Amino acid sequence: MWELFQSLFEKAVWFLKLYVIEYRYLVAFLACFVFLYILFMHWLNIRFFRILREPVAIICLVVEIVAIAYFTIFFREQGESHTYELELFWSYKKWILEGSVAFGLEILNNIVLFFPFGFILTDALRRCPFWAVLLSSLAVSGCIEMSQLVFRLGLFEFDDIFNNVLGAVAGWCVFHILRSFKRRRRPESSSVYSG
Repeated sequence: MWELFQSLFEKAVWFLKLYVIEYRYLVAFLACFVFLYILFMHWLNIRFFRILREPVAIICLVVEIVAIAYFTIFFREQGESHTYELELFWSYKKWILEGSVAFGLEILNNIVLFFPFGFILTDALRRCPFWAVLLSSLAVSGCIEMSQLVFRLGLFEFDDIFNNVLGAVAGWCVFHILRSFKRRRRPESSSVYSG
């Protein structure tokens, strides 16, 4: 049992290293963006950010949406035909059953790309329920996939929408986890952000 766990762990580490190498610019942008966002909006007690908390969060949300559009639409070359794949989880089958690392990287990329969207949307709306993140990420991802189909900029697939929504939901969950740690660490009255 231990050998199986160790083997899976080694494969996961190898896969994550490969992902970071393959998508280094996206990973660098998202890591810096999320780190700086959390640093300025939550950890540093800067009066300016407390006063303009919601407008700054909304501006950051717009930056994230523009980044999503850039990485999914703007850098792509137009194809000759409209391409689509309507089978749900077909990319997972290619990755897990057929061992295609490229599909695994694409799945992870689609999840990671929408993580900041869910995190920042939750912060921007302050009391953002789960269903709002779910529907918002579904709408944004659906628009991107439709744009790719209509303008022949890639493959329209339900898997991408599923992965994008999964990433946004993960962002929502991490936001609430971090907020619960912050509330436990400080008394409610002295909290910078009571959310």
